[in-house]
Amino acid sequence: MVELLATYSLAEILTILIAAALSIKGLISFYDWAFNRIKAYFHKEITEDLEQKDLEEKLNDEITERKLLSSQLKQTLEVIENLNQKIDLLIDSDKDSIKAYITKEHHYFTNPKVGWIDDYSLDCIERRYGHYREEGGNSFIGDLMHDLRRLPKKDPASTVDNRDR
Repeated sequence: MVELLATYSLAEILTILIAAALSIKGLISFYDWAFNRIKAYFHKEITEDLEQKDLEEKLNDEITERKLLSSQLKQTLEVIENLNQKIDLLIDSDKDSIKAYITKEHHYFTNPKVGWIDDYSLDCIERRYGHYREEGGNSFIGDLMHDLRRLPKKDPASTVDNRDR
């Protein structure tokens, strides 16, 4: 140390120490900058990878949910089709029932032994005929209704009803 003091002056030693300190500080700053830069680069890649995986998971979840909804929609459409078939069958059955009812009433009231109809019976038959037409019934029953409408109207209380049903 004595030799160092003899070779260099105090100002030179201080200059060397300050230069060394600044060099060390510069190396530390460089290390921090480089470390943060590399860390940010890899963090960016890691973040992008995580976001990509997250998006892939969400997409897979959406695809799974869409398949489930598609399956449920298909089942719902099958149920609706089944119900439509049953409704069509019920409508056809109801039309047949109305047709049989109006035919039976026509045969009774147009029979020469009766030959008349009361307002209430005609109104009931008209209502059923209206339902028959709404259900898409044919004109055969329309001809029977025409015959029933042309019959004379009488009060059922003034005659004896020998209805044999």
